[in-house]
Amino acid sequence: MASSEYLLEVRGLKKYFKVGGKLGEKGGVLRAVDDVSFTLKQGETLGVVGESGCGKSTLGNTIIRLLEPTGGQVLFEGQDLARMTKRQLAAVRPDIQMIFQDPFSSLDPRMRVFDIIAEPLRVHKAARGQELTDRVMGLMKVVGLDASYASRFPHEFSGGQRQRIGIARALALRPKLIICDEPVSALDVSIQAQILNLLYDLQKQFNLTYIFIAHGLPTVKHVSSKVAVMYLGKVMELADKDELFERPMHPYTQGLFEAVPIPDPTLRPEEGRREFLQGDIPNAMNPPSGCYFHPRCPYATEECRKTAPQFRPCAPGSTHYVACHHPLENGQGIVRG
Repeated sequence: MASSEYLLEVRGLKKYFKVGGKLGEKGGVLRAVDDVSFTLKQGETLGVVGESGCGKSTLGNTIIRLLEPTGGQVLFEGQDLARMTKRQLAAVRPDIQMIFQDPFSSLDPRMRVFDIIAEPLRVHKAARGQELTDRVMGLMKVVGLDASYASRFPHEFSGGQRQRIGIARALALRPKLIICDEPVSALDVSIQAQILNLLYDLQKQFNLTYIFIAHGLPTVKHVSSKVAVMYLGKVMELADKDELFERPMHPYTQGLFEAVPIPDPTLRPEEGRREFLQGDIPNAMNPPSGCYFHPRCPYATEECRKTAPQFRPCAPGSTHYVACHHPLENGQGIVRG
């Protein structure tokens, strides 16, 4: 499809960090995001999942250019954000906003709620006077905050309420794309459900596009149109949500499904039962040869140890992509969250 059909196209995006050695040791390069590609249409949600340290948050920060990319392209409505000057980027900023993981540290403790939500409107000169007041009060109502809270400070609120303030701030400039960097991971389970439902309702109301970063597959299942599974800076599998949950094809994705806790163990079929992921993620400064996942993969062969797999469609014309020499055929024995 033509580029104009996508709101966002990420092509071969890379973010490398130079890391110095200790006590005279030689430093190296940390490939936090390594050749990541995907597309998003207006109104879609891409869920990005993986273990801690896989590069999910770095991917989001690099797309929005809180971190400068090392290589690749980030095409937003056909314009390459990665090559824009600061002045050009400032003009696009209102259309791309972010919701951060920690709802406390992402809010200025010295500012009142009204000023926190109004700040982007003031910075971009989008409203002032009575219009500014009306916009802020309207945003508070949309995210479920009482108007009387406008004069309070962040420390006077619960975690869920603080995250609602952050969401209101992200909505202030009426963006098209919002990057949600683990927006519910720091919240209680009951509050997580409320915030997820709020984000879903806001997407329908304002036709928003999300990149939703999370640790767990069950979380992204409820909000995503499609899902990308990351490991050591690379996307191992990318597919429509239903396709991924019904027919995961990468052993790492299978391992993530197996690691999902099940309240009633008797519901897990004993026949074909597999152990979930064993071992730790390798050192990102010195990743394994060939396929990065091969030291933890029960299906690894000599080819996996020597040659890195290509990220390719499972079949001609398929939207299900996988980076694996021996993709799984049916995902039998997987318990889905």
